[in-house]
Amino acid sequence: STQSSGSSGINAEYGILTHNNMEHVDVKTMLKLKELTDLQLGYNALKCFPAVVTRMEKLEELSLIHNQISILPDEVVQMRSLEKLHLDNNVLTELPEYVTMQLPQLRALTLENNKLAPNTTQVGGSRKTRSKFYYKIGVTDASIA
Repeated sequence: STQSSGSSGINAEYGILTHNNMEHVDVKTMLKLKELTDLQLGYNALKCFPAVVTRMEKLEELSLIHNQISILPDEVVQMRSLEKLHLDNNVLTELPEYVTMQLPQLRALTLENNKLAPNTTQVGGSRKTRSKFYYKIGVTDASIA
């Protein structure tokens, strides 16, 4: 093997870990994936949002569809490069306003088939700063123009 033991990371841009029945993600492994820009963790058995992904500075797209996630941690706002967040088919009951207000690059947020209150139709962010922001909640699609 040509890899040295002092290697601090794995050079990969995409991570696909779907359909593995995972209940949690391995923190040490995730921290080695520093170059990841796209992480697919859908179709697993995650009950908690994997907080370790909030430390992945280059992550632009995160898919956590078809899991059992009920709460988004406050640390989500540390994901400054995140452009797309897919949380469809989980058990989320609320969407904290800070999720969209404090993620400057976020352009797409999908939340279909969760347990959100029926009046969850406003996603934070002003129309001036979110001219191309797209989101899907419930069975209706909407664009903030």
